[in-house]
Amino acid sequence: MAAKPIRTNADSPAESTDEGHHVYDGIVEHDNPMPRWWLLTFYGAIAFAGAYWYHYEALHVGLSPEEELAVTAAAEAKKQAATGKALSADALAALAKDQAVVADGAKAFAESCALCHGPRGEGKIGPNLTDKAWLHGGSPDKVYTTIAKGVAANGMPAWEAQLGARKVQSITAYVVTLRNTNVAGKAPQGVDDP
Repeated sequence: MAAKPIRTNADSPAESTDEGHHVYDGIVEHDNPMPRWWLLTFYGAIAFAGAYWYHYEALHVGLSPEEELAVTAAAEAKKQAATGKALSADALAALAKDQAVVADGAKAFAESCALCHGPRGEGKIGPNLTDKAWLHGGSPDKVYTTIAKGVAANGMPAWEAQLGARKVQSITAYVVTLRNTNVAGKAPQGVDDP
């Protein structure tokens, strides 16, 4: 039995016919149009993407998903703060973006904290709160813990019993906004906490 010779593309070039198909290398390929439902779905997706981009990115008519998430997180943080429960670092960071909470925190800071930390957080007896060096951690949850529970060894009183959890949360939000503003005052203490 003799072996069949191997055919290459050069042996049988593509042939077109008038019947809506062509033959290439002995294989018949039909030239069928795309189904209309598929084309409508494809063009609809392109139109939706363009409208979405103009609505959220170009014209800023609606909140982008990131902005909506931030608003939702801030609302959830306010809801948790109202209950007096301990908040996560993300919830405390969201409170720091709420101007009303920060304003309440600034007022409470001036009444309770400015004596030791200065009116702008520049540090007097207590450390400077406007640099990036922190004695007990600069993340929002660590700042909250330091304010709420205090550090007796360093002379920091525990404020949660006197002020309540809600007021401590607002002071934490305010202190978080002071970070890295670098107000001239007491030299940095502790370690850099980015």
